[in-house]
Amino acid sequence: MSRIFGPVASRRLGRSLGIDVVPYKICSFDCIYCECGKTTDLTCSRSEFFPIGEIIGEFSERIASISEKPDVITFSGAGEPTLYSRLGELISEVKRISSLPVAVLTNTSLFGREDVRDELMNADIILPSLDSATEESFLRINRPHPGCSLESIISGLEIFLSRFTGRVNIEILLIEGINSGEDDLKALKAVLDRVRYDSIQLNTAVRPGTLDEVRPMARNQLEKIMDFFGSRCEIVAETPARALHEEAVSEHQILKIVERRPSSAMDLHLALGYPIQELVKHLAVMTAKGQVSVSRKEGLTFYTATDRSSS
Repeated sequence: MSRIFGPVASRRLGRSLGIDVVPYKICSFDCIYCECGKTTDLTCSRSEFFPIGEIIGEFSERIASISEKPDVITFSGAGEPTLYSRLGELISEVKRISSLPVAVLTNTSLFGREDVRDELMNADIILPSLDSATEESFLRINRPHPGCSLESIISGLEIFLSRFTGRVNIEILLIEGINSGEDDLKALKAVLDRVRYDSIQLNTAVRPGTLDEVRPMARNQLEKIMDFFGSRCEIVAETPARALHEEAVSEHQILKIVERRPSSAMDLHLALGYPIQELVKHLAVMTAKGQVSVSRKEGLTFYTATDRSSS
């Protein structure tokens, strides 16, 4: 399967063409809120999971075939992108092929490594996650590999942001009763007050995660926390971005999205630019065929590929 997906609608980046360089579901964290599902290979070891030449070839073909160019090229997907051992080379090649800005979504788990920090310097936008600055909440919400320590993450992030000149949008995903208390928020703010960033983006668990009991925070709670962090803080939860797409909808297109994250019919409508009524018909057929499964959360219906291991 191609490692290139989209363009899809990103709540934070606009219309994004994704590059997924880590197999499902290899990650350094096993976050309780992860919409991609439980981590099956918890690791901090970097590897060239897919030949770099194949990824470059797939990207070249895909970007050349899109008539309406996306806003950004994004390294993301079902695992942690910095686990890909040739990420720095890949970023350089993507920038050589395309003039579009390159973004990397990362859980910051490997920021304690100098090689990882150096490889990310060539990106245009970094979206690092920092859900907690206290050890107890960090272990409870992110469930990291033993080789990923909170101390190294925070110190590595500080070193990286002291040198990086691109855009930095720091994401904090808040779970009621876990990392939303006063002590947790004060600890996070103390760290963020020491580093350079362009925005803090507050998120919460709006899609089904690893644990059913994880619940999203209310909007009014998020607004209070936004005020606490200051003028550069924004709420990105449930903030969709419209993405026009030139291709007709197909089961293949839908599967490429829902195998990476649970999506509602509205999410797919925004990503593919196809009438929602037609998408609902497609999803009903795909559910009956066993291609997708259905889950419900906070009154919304989400669709997930039944066989996600093939991605």
